[in-house]
Amino acid sequence: MKTQKNRLMALCLTVILAAGTLTGCKNTKVVVTTGLASNELFRIGDVSCMMPEALVYLNNQKNQYENIYGIEMWEHDFGDTTLGEYLKSQVLSQLGQMKSMVYLAEQREITLPEEDQQKAQRAAAEYFASLDETEVKKLGVDEASIQKMYEDYCLAQEAYNRITEDVAVEVSDDEARIIELDQIFVEEETLAQELKSRLDNGEDFETLAANYSKASKVTVNVARGEKSQEYEDVAFDLDNEEISDVFAADGGYYILKCLNTYLPDESEANKEKVARQEKQTRFQAIYDELMADTISEYQERLWEKTDLTDYEDVKTNTFFKVYESYFGDGE
Repeated sequence: MKTQKNRLMALCLTVILAAGTLTGCKNTKVVVTTGLASNELFRIGDVSCMMPEALVYLNNQKNQYENIYGIEMWEHDFGDTTLGEYLKSQVLSQLGQMKSMVYLAEQREITLPEEDQQKAQRAAAEYFASLDETEVKKLGVDEASIQKMYEDYCLAQEAYNRITEDVAVEVSDDEARIIELDQIFVEEETLAQELKSRLDNGEDFETLAANYSKASKVTVNVARGEKSQEYEDVAFDLDNEEISDVFAADGGYYILKCLNTYLPDESEANKEKVARQEKQTRFQAIYDELMADTISEYQERLWEKTDLTDYEDVKTNTFFKVYESYFGDGE
């Protein structure tokens, strides 16, 4: 099993947030319903999220924040809502994204390796033992349900790893190339043309840039996709020490001087970044295709009436810490 498992939230949220939250997916047909089981918060395809699972996520994150900022924080405004309501929306989003991944795993017949099932069992035993009677009753959990939570959490990452490992990505040196430039940016075309004429007559580029340019930096490293297309087309066509003509972009006018057409260390690191982005793009296409015809059902009222003040005597905050201890980099 890859060590990326411990990056489930960081990775899945980065990749899958583009698909939207449970209540606002652009790729999933969401039906607000009361047709689910009494304690079934939502269902994506045939994958359910039960209220005890949502309460474990919610209370663990709530208590982690309280340990840092204090219990009074939840009544503070956060835009048009309170911090408490904002946390609930974030937990719902996380669960929706994770369960979508579990559904994707099912559809592609991806299962959890036995080794990870055993880890999930041990993790569940440890976490469940940390709960007191009040917490068990209020959360509505048992050891088996905790184990299923850990298995789903892990399976979501397993699905992502398996699918992206199957994607072969080749990034050319030119695609990953990072160049070094000096730049002059001004708002008036007449000034830009005057500066270009002075450069043609031998004046120093850096001196003119320091005196006239409105850009935040004179010297910049640029990769493909970071600047406007007009800027990129000119910049990546320059040779070393070549100065461009004046061109319009970004609401003004640029003159560029190429200092280096290829920065080897930076370009090699960028090649890995571009490959990861391409894998994520291709993964997103697989995800979108599946979710386009998947119906999600959601008991909105069940979540709306969940009140953080009802769980003030639930102090558990180690659900994710226990997960990390079994599935983190050290495993």
